Amino acid sequence: MQMEKNVEKQLIVRTFEPDMGQLKALAKQIVSMPNVTLNLYGQAGEVLIVITARAIAPAAATELTETLADRFEQVLGDSVYGRGKGSLAYFTAGEMIENETSVVASDSATGALLSEEFSHTKRGNSVFDFGDVSYNDSRVMGKIKAAASRNYEKGNVYQMAAARAVAAAKCSRAEFGVSVTGGNDGRPLYLAVAHKGYVYMRSFKPAPDAAKRAALASLDIIRRLSLKAPLEEVRMFKANTDFEWDEPLTRRRSNKVLGPVIVLIVLLLALAGTCWYLFTHFSLGGADGDAMAVDNSTSVSQSVSETESVSVPTDDSASVTQSTSSSAATAPSGQTDADGKVRPFA
Repeated sequence: MQMEKNVEKQLIVRTFEPDMGQLKALAKQIVSMPNVTLNLYGQAGEVLIVITARAIAPAAATELTETLADRFEQVLGDSVYGRGKGSLAYFTAGEMIENETSVVASDSATGALLSEEFSHTKRGNSVFDFGDVSYNDSRVMGKIKAAASRNYEKGNVYQMAAARAVAAAKCSRAEFGVSVTGGNDGRPLYLAVAHKGYVYMRSFKPAPDAAKRAALASLDIIRRLSLKAPLEEVRMFKANTDFEWDEPLTRRRSNKVLGPVIVLIVLLLALAGTCWYLFTHFSLGGADGDAMAVDNSTSVSQSVSETESVSVPTDDSASVTQSTSSSAATAPSGQTDADGKVRPFA
């Protein structure tokens, strides 16, 4: 009699702006599996994949959900920001805490958007100031406005967003500055995230959820920058420059293989150097430490060196003793007669 699979386990795979074509193709494969159910929930760019697996034992059901979650992560890549409980703000704050970084908003409107996201996690207080040292401080806000006004053309909304983000980070001494600007009269909404001399920007078409989507996108950009992961749908510009929207900088993708290859090359070079040192210093001698035969010029040089080392200032008796000893050591072991025969000394 076959036992009924009545144990269910659920696991949520959290993504932001995944490739929907890849997601649907993989979901179609998985739903055809027995004892597995998938549900997708989306809002403002976030897509939650709820995996439900049934098995005889809890451990088997848990293992099945983990295996399927691994498949989604392999296919969807860096768009997956976490598993289980926790919002995008929660996981982004975790990366920021690990890197000891913080983020500030350029104005109260942007601050309200970020506050809404960070208010759902206790980690928010560790990485976001909620305006205490930025837009809610009139002195700091004055500095932000003054600094930003020098770096954009009047009426240029995307340059304004970039300048405000850079000024907010600089004046508040934060690693990340965020500004969300525009979106009025049917115009695009611009997002700017300033970090280490560059501004990372996106634009959003007018929509009811455009502002929330911009807030989530700012968190995703910060998360990816913290992880050194590739940025999707993002334009990069040099901070405080008169840039054009259609002329972004080209960001080179990080090569995860290059680092280990460089380390391997360095190790191989070090090993080669060590082998060469051992060969040149130790392989030229025999087992008893005797030197190999060398040419005459080398022998003469060695004899001169030995003579110089022996002739140190001493008394006369010592010099006579050294000379006698040296002569005895270098005397031949026999002599040759006229008939060519070698006989020992008497």
